[in-house]
Amino acid sequence: MKPLPQPFRKTTLCIAVAASTVLLVGCGAGATGTGSSDVKNTEEQQAQQDAASSQVALSVRLPQRMMNLGIPIDIVATVSGETLTMNKSGDLYTLDINLPLFREYSVFLAAQRASDGLILAAAQTTVSTDANYVPLAIPQQLFDTSMDDDSDGFDNISEVERGSEPRLQTEDFDGDGIPNETDSDDDNDGIGDAYDAFPLDASEAVDTDGDGIGDNRDRDDDNDSVLDVDDKFPLDANESLDLDLDGLGNSVDLDDDGDGTIDLEDPQPSNPNITGNEDSDGDGYRDLEDAFPYNANEHSDADGDGIGDNADPDDDNNGIPDIQDDSIAGIPFSNRVPTIDGAYGWWEWSDSGQSDNQGNYLYINHLNIDEKGNFEDGAGATDWRDTQNSSYWRAKHDGTNLYVLIVVKREPFFERFSDSSDIWHDDSVELYFDIGNNKQTSYGHDDYQRLFRYDHDASDNIHDSLHSAKGMRSWYRSSRAMEMANQTTSIYEIEVNMASIGLNPEQRFGLDVQINDDDDGGDRDAKWSWFAPSFQDESWNNPSLFGTAVLAPVRNNNNAD
Repeated sequence: MKPLPQPFRKTTLCIAVAASTVLLVGCGAGATGTGSSDVKNTEEQQAQQDAASSQVALSVRLPQRMMNLGIPIDIVATVSGETLTMNKSGDLYTLDINLPLFREYSVFLAAQRASDGLILAAAQTTVSTDANYVPLAIPQQLFDTSMDDDSDGFDNISEVERGSEPRLQTEDFDGDGIPNETDSDDDNDGIGDAYDAFPLDASEAVDTDGDGIGDNRDRDDDNDSVLDVDDKFPLDANESLDLDLDGLGNSVDLDDDGDGTIDLEDPQPSNPNITGNEDSDGDGYRDLEDAFPYNANEHSDADGDGIGDNADPDDDNNGIPDIQDDSIAGIPFSNRVPTIDGAYGWWEWSDSGQSDNQGNYLYINHLNIDEKGNFEDGAGATDWRDTQNSSYWRAKHDGTNLYVLIVVKREPFFERFSDSSDIWHDDSVELYFDIGNNKQTSYGHDDYQRLFRYDHDASDNIHDSLHSAKGMRSWYRSSRAMEMANQTTSIYEIEVNMASIGLNPEQRFGLDVQINDDDDGGDRDAKWSWFAPSFQDESWNNPSLFGTAVLAPVRNNNNAD
């Protein structure tokens, strides 16, 4: 500190002398007056000196580290008991403060976060007011940044830099000096927390099955119930086996056993010694193509019903036996015109067609309806599999009319007739025609259905269905004949004018003959057809279910046979 100016020393000395001398003539050359006057003069001089001041110009630049925080920062200066906020211009802070001359003062600076006054750094120095203007530039290295408000071991400025809250204690799990909240790898295991299933466990990082047990400790990482030691794909819950060790799991491997035959075609997809190319039953068909690889009598099952085609009478399972599928009923020409009286005469029907072009007799033995449960189903003995007691039909034509004979077997002796509210629920027969043989699934202008009720004296003896085309002209009679004890046979003789329905010789047409059976009044008991599939009573609205027939050409012979 510089020596005090001479006047300051002289005044001090005079005061001291006055204090120790009761009577003092004067102080200084030429001084006059009493001692009390001298004291008064000294006090005035001291007051004049105290009134003089020094302007201290403080300035400081923030350290670059603090500037990098990117937040508003205030610097507050405390000098001589007065606290003032310094003026800011960029990174430069300044403050002018007036202090009495010839003194020494402590200067405290605090760099604070402007938003809440959090002290980030502090500096302390001294200033001597030995001149009227004293510039004081405080160097950056004086700033101390060790303030730690929450005493968590991380100074305030470091926590602001890392995004943590300086007033709340910050954890550092791995002790690397980086708080957890800003540490990208809290357990310091080399795997970032964003990808670490156990960010606070350095021994675990992955939990494949999400069961809360890390893969290092989990005995079944993919939770597929197959332990990792036995799992070829321990991290894939969809896979655990690789039978042929080709790197593809069995669930996606098209050939599990690697024998060259894909699993879908391999009879033993897990056995590389069986490929399906063998012929186990020696029937000439390799097992891969043989539906019955151990049955030399069978190799195919067209309808997939488990019965080989050789043993299956209905390979396509359409309700029509194979021997009848695609058959055509040939109806011969004849000049021998039958008498339509319902009384069957062998001679007048002997030249009618009795079988189709595949040799099948024209039996009416496809069971379409079994309302009373009196008949067995398709595996029973009452449909086309048993023909001994089957009803049948025959037909012929003379170029003008089509003549149809229908013989209904197994009628009870004490039969009742015309005792149902609807004609189709009584004993009756039905003829179906698809003149164009279009086999459409719905009726058209050339599709006909006509029902003929037994006991032709009834007023509603014939009936055309709702879908049937109109205009058919026909005539019929029916009768009964004793067949055996307690059973009779119903006979229908029907004449249809060919021109009325557009039926011509040598043209194929759709045809079916069906029987309604009612033995006890009320609704019919059963319905049978010549061609419509078993258990499908849909012919009344679907002509595609009809069989096929053709009229033989007209012969130029006017003489009766």
